Amino acid sequence: MALFTYILLTALHATLAQDCVINNIPERMAFEKQLRKDLKCNYKIFEHPPQNSSSFPVKVKFVMKKFNFNSEEDTFSVQTRMSVSWNDPRLQWNPEKYYGIDVTEMSIMNIWAPTITLVNSVSPDDFNDRYYFARCNIYSDGDVTCMRRVTHDAACNVNLTHWPYDQQECSLIFEAADSRSLNIQINSSSRVFSMWGAEYGAEWTMTDYKQESNYTSNKRLKLTFVVEREAMGLAAIVLYPAMILTFLNVTILFMDVRRPARLGLASFCLLCHHYFLCELAENIPKKNMNPPNLLLYYRGSVVLSLLLMLLSCVLGKICSLKSAPQNYIISFNNSVFESFGKYMVFPQWELECDSDGKPFSQDWTKFSNIINTVFIIVVMVTYICLYLILMPQPIPITY
Repeated sequence: MALFTYILLTALHATLAQDCVINNIPERMAFEKQLRKDLKCNYKIFEHPPQNSSSFPVKVKFVMKKFNFNSEEDTFSVQTRMSVSWNDPRLQWNPEKYYGIDVTEMSIMNIWAPTITLVNSVSPDDFNDRYYFARCNIYSDGDVTCMRRVTHDAACNVNLTHWPYDQQECSLIFEAADSRSLNIQINSSSRVFSMWGAEYGAEWTMTDYKQESNYTSNKRLKLTFVVEREAMGLAAIVLYPAMILTFLNVTILFMDVRRPARLGLASFCLLCHHYFLCELAENIPKKNMNPPNLLLYYRGSVVLSLLLMLLSCVLGKICSLKSAPQNYIISFNNSVFESFGKYMVFPQWELECDSDGKPFSQDWTKFSNIINTVFIIVVMVTYICLYLILMPQPIPITY
């Protein structure tokens, strides 16, 4: 009985109370709903809009929100708001017929839209560059503007020659593709990229940007970004120790070869080279073909450190000789110490005696002083050349 009563009341409400329903929908919304319905009528989303010329301009605008450069994987990622605009005559209407409405919003799934893809994408099969689920503003003259958030992951060749003070140039190459008309042009005569309000990527700062329209074809746009590594932390780990080891190696040359401290300091420097090379191996990107100049600087410094250890041992052995040197060594010593060259020999070690109180040969000590001075000049010149050629320098700030 209750079920019968419910069905009867429902039928009476549907027939007798329909006129009592209050319509709270604004008149503008009703017109806009009708406008969207009329725009979709007989509209074929898979057909290209009619065009009056051979070119179909597509305006592209990017607003960057965040970027990330991965030097380990050679990838450059940019999170942007991507705006694409074009004109579709099939979406025109007379605002006077629709309550003065001159703009409406529709999903991109309901209209035709150009496909713009990232040519140098890390994942060629990635459809993230298409504009699915984006909302588009449609104007009464047929202009359409669609905007959505999108992340572009592009491949970027990394050059670590000046690591850690390195700059990298990464490009995003976009191509407009259309199944019917192959002469779509990207209208990029004005600046198409904006970094307003952008968040810089970790460890990197964007310092420059440039664009090239009609890149290799009339359907491509190339955006090139210059990013600079924030190297203060890395410099403290791998760069400044190289300068300290350089100073220690040069200091060794001014120490007396007859003292154990010189050979001990040389051994300590060689051990430090090994330690900091291990630190360098942990921080340096691994997948780059070109080694950093800093690594070559460390290699040259290791060779010099080994040479100093060998020199300390040899000169210490020479100074302890008691036998008389050959005549050509005596002549060589006299030619140096009896000329202006004696002022260049530094340091000059004093003659010492053995455990029995017998003095060592003074000529051998003078000869060791000369050889040590020659190595001082050679090592210092070598380090200066290594520094000027291989030591990375901070990139000057330009305003």
